[in-house]
Amino acid sequence: MAKKIVIVIFLALLIIAVIIGGIFLFLKLRPQTIKVQPAVFETGTENYCILFESSLKGSGYVKYTYNGEEKTVWDATSGIIATHDTVHKILVPKNELINNTYVVGAQHVPFKFAYTAQKGDVCESEPIHFRGEEKEDNIKILAITDIHEMEEDVKKAVSFFEDDSDIVVMLGDITSNFEKKEKFTDHILTDAAFLSKGEIPVVYTRGNHETRGEFASQLLSYFPTETGEFYYTFDFGALSACVLDAGEDKDDSHEEYSGLIDFSSYRKKQFNWINSLKAADFTGKYKIVFCHFPLIDDHFGMNWMTPLKEKGFTLIVGGHHHKSELFEREITAFDACGKYKDGWAASSITLSKGNIELLTINSKGETVLSETLKAE
Repeated sequence: MAKKIVIVIFLALLIIAVIIGGIFLFLKLRPQTIKVQPAVFETGTENYCILFESSLKGSGYVKYTYNGEEKTVWDATSGIIATHDTVHKILVPKNELINNTYVVGAQHVPFKFAYTAQKGDVCESEPIHFRGEEKEDNIKILAITDIHEMEEDVKKAVSFFEDDSDIVVMLGDITSNFEKKEKFTDHILTDAAFLSKGEIPVVYTRGNHETRGEFASQLLSYFPTETGEFYYTFDFGALSACVLDAGEDKDDSHEEYSGLIDFSSYRKKQFNWINSLKAADFTGKYKIVFCHFPLIDDHFGMNWMTPLKEKGFTLIVGGHHHKSELFEREITAFDACGKYKDGWAASSITLSKGNIELLTINSKGETVLSETLKAE
């Protein structure tokens, strides 16, 4: 009897070992691929943040050569390379990426234990040349807002613009909610990669629809900005910019939010930050604010325009209203459109010779708006 028990235990352990070995082999043999190509995001710091998604979780990296030295920068925090996610976040110094070529890569890591790890397939992108030249004039901005998952219309509209933008600005409501992480990867990240091709910087401004759903509270972890929030400032050659986060479009007590938001405190904190900014820090010829809500002269009882005007800003670019229109306020506000009653539209902003040229074209190729403003 004892012999039979030993044999049964041995066979059971053998079966378990075969099953575990098969799982490990299956996981190791699964192909790792670049699921979403890279996009290079502005952070308001000395670094750009490169985001991309692999098909399987594991480690991610960026490779490039700078001053003759081959560099590999990992998706890592405090010396630990992240292996828990399919989205990879790598910070690269701006001066090392501008006018340089880079490759992103990922290795599948199905299991990471205390003293060992199971590693799988490695994949890399094709080499990408990042332009990112910080021009002193003739800066061309592609302004995208309120896609609301209408990507096919986006592709049609942007096809009518020349492919020579220096920056892409995504002005919020790219997706309609953040109930799942896939809303981020399949829309914001995928759209940013499509619009920029990984060749020019992307500025992301959060929209009110992107505050909704379980994943919304996790989004900031992928955007390591200067302030640690969705609002920050940055310079791009002759452009001095302020990126704001207007939050939700209704009071915190609204039934849609189930008592799970506190934008009242967040807005006050941001308003204090706006007031703390110094005009002397904005030296660019063109001073522009990017905010999903362009009309912020009475933003839940606070006038955000007055302190911004005092800093020298002359234009606020946003969306939200779903119509291409200029609003004459303390600072001129421009709605870059996006989704509207019978289609979708994109806008370009050209900063040239002291002028700001605004152009909106819809997915039918029709010019919806064409205006020229003075930068000062």
